[in-house]
Amino acid sequence: MKRIANHFVYAVLVITTLTHCDKVVSQLPELEEPELIELIAPDNESIEVTPSPKLVWKQLEDAKSYRIKISEYEGFETAVLDSTVGENFATITSLDEETKYYWKVYPIKEKRAGPWSPVWTFETGITPTVVQLLAPADDSDKISANVEFSWNSMADDGKYTFQLSDNSSFNSLLKQETINGTTFTPAELQHQKRYHWRVKVNDDEDGETWSDGWTFTTGVPGSDTGNSSVVGLLSPADNATNLSTSPLFEWEKASEGDQYEFHLSANSSFSDDLLRFVQDGTTYQADDLGFGKQYYWRVRVDGEQEWSSTRSFTTKYETVSQPPPPSSSFVQIHNSNFVRDGEIMRFAGTNAYYLPNYEKLDVNVVDRALNLFQDTGITVVRMWGFYDGYDCGYSKNDSNENVIQTSPGVYSESALRDLDNVIAKGKERGIGFIIPFINYWDELGGICQYNTWAGAENPSTNMEFFLSNRDTQKWYKAYIKMLLNRVNTVTGVAYKDEPAIIAWQIMNEGRNRGANPAVLRDWYQEIARYIKSIDSNHLVSTGEEGFDEGTPSVYSIAEYSNTYVLRANEGTSYVLNTAIPEIDFGSAHWYPNEFGFGININDNLLRAQRAWLSDHQKIAESHGKPFVMGEFGFPGWADNRVVEMYQELYEYAESIRLDGNLLWQLVADGAKCWEFGGNICYPAGRQDTELYYDFKKHVASLRNLK
Repeated sequence: MKRIANHFVYAVLVITTLTHCDKVVSQLPELEEPELIELIAPDNESIEVTPSPKLVWKQLEDAKSYRIKISEYEGFETAVLDSTVGENFATITSLDEETKYYWKVYPIKEKRAGPWSPVWTFETGITPTVVQLLAPADDSDKISANVEFSWNSMADDGKYTFQLSDNSSFNSLLKQETINGTTFTPAELQHQKRYHWRVKVNDDEDGETWSDGWTFTTGVPGSDTGNSSVVGLLSPADNATNLSTSPLFEWEKASEGDQYEFHLSANSSFSDDLLRFVQDGTTYQADDLGFGKQYYWRVRVDGEQEWSSTRSFTTKYETVSQPPPPSSSFVQIHNSNFVRDGEIMRFAGTNAYYLPNYEKLDVNVVDRALNLFQDTGITVVRMWGFYDGYDCGYSKNDSNENVIQTSPGVYSESALRDLDNVIAKGKERGIGFIIPFINYWDELGGICQYNTWAGAENPSTNMEFFLSNRDTQKWYKAYIKMLLNRVNTVTGVAYKDEPAIIAWQIMNEGRNRGANPAVLRDWYQEIARYIKSIDSNHLVSTGEEGFDEGTPSVYSIAEYSNTYVLRANEGTSYVLNTAIPEIDFGSAHWYPNEFGFGININDNLLRAQRAWLSDHQKIAESHGKPFVMGEFGFPGWADNRVVEMYQELYEYAESIRLDGNLLWQLVADGAKCWEFGGNICYPAGRQDTELYYDFKKHVASLRNLK
């Protein structure tokens, strides 16, 4: 389920899910006692507003969400934005410069809405100039204490403000200088110290246009850049994956010394000597290293004391030693592919998290959705296999919600029968399901509900409490055990034996913000092992968003105009999680506007999109696993941007032979049509004909790739 936390400094338009309101927003009746929303910021008739403004209005009591419209026309004949948000603000990226805009807001309360606020205006100014840093490279090591800093030329008068700090927040400055030009060499820095630096145009008095902060570490005395005794490594790149078992090692020629000592080890402490020898020249061709193993290597001038920096790499997994799996109704993994009945399986499908809930609320919604999926050619649907309690999420305010786990270890048979019915109906239509066991977010209870039952003071998205509390873990495992062993009352088949279930997911969009990602990695492994101890038939994945920590070099970093997703500080690492042996395929989501790439289609966004897909697929393939983009979406209510965005995504996914992707989400009617701007509504709702037929073509194209 798409739910966005306020988690990074690159603010973007926040889209949140609504309750199960099936009517188009504009058709909702107005409030009996209408209360006008008070707009707050920017001030009415403001000028020189940033082209990425934060629009703020007064929070109304009991308002579930707000519809916001922005237009260049006073009458709102066309809108540059018409969207629904869950907070009393929206930060809009990439409006046109020096343009007048009109905006207004509309509250939504339960099944009533309105009226519109008064219309305010603002005029945008020019996007501030941001300096691009050049050298020393970000996160570089063993830099000379006499380092020269450089950046690109942006200032009209050639003057810049330079800052050097010992921390990333720059709240304790070691140096601040006004520089005339684009280079600066300060007095000698300390050795073996980590520094942070940034630059801005000098006439920026408010300090709003600082460059990104870069960091580097100085070397020990005598090991600075240019010291002839320290060898620079060239290839393989640090943390490289999927390497040949006979890799070529290369390093720089030292100005003093013609012989080099090469050292290869299976551990970072170099306590073993897999290979250690002295040779002439700056290359070495290894031979017959092990498959799927991590190695560490370093080089030094023969006779010198100091080694080069240490690099590591992982060799590829052996993919030809096993014959294809025998025919089976269950999906299996072979040579980084999904395989079913002996055939490679690729798929484009959809999320439809709400189906079990609507089997109770309106069974016609379920039947229309599944019929549409079948007509579209969809064979895989991702939906929730949980609904927990009455203290968090939708059920907190609506007793009609179809809660499965009413209290710890107590399960509603009628709600479970609704889940049975949906699986049986999908099976009849040739549709299989990917099913998560729990939500990180509060919607449908999530970890918030488990934490509330266990007495947590701050239950919402409190992963630290959830992971460390004995009761929450006991209840969660009990739920998994119950569902895996349940016998479907329609098909007569136990869930753990049901071929119509493609895979289980441990958690939807799990995060553990600020924590060491190894904590979540270890928990994923524990739960995956628990699932497989009960169910040996089905695949297991994490259900994560694909974020990482520390900007690992395995990603195509230069392709990301905003590297937030690679250094997210959300306590989760796709690189670590995908390497877990019990995790069968990689999982990531793609919401470019929420990940910091804006709401307009441009080269930065499209390059990042291509890199996001190919990077995650390559990382999974390096472990012999396929990759599924478990959610993707782009808000815009079927406007031309959404059409272009999805067309570009489909074309690239097909070109790299993507294993699977799942739209958020295809809907057949008004139910859920207006919940998220990137939905495709067809044939009813908005009748998104072009979007739908583009998607249907993609479903067929990806399925037919072998």
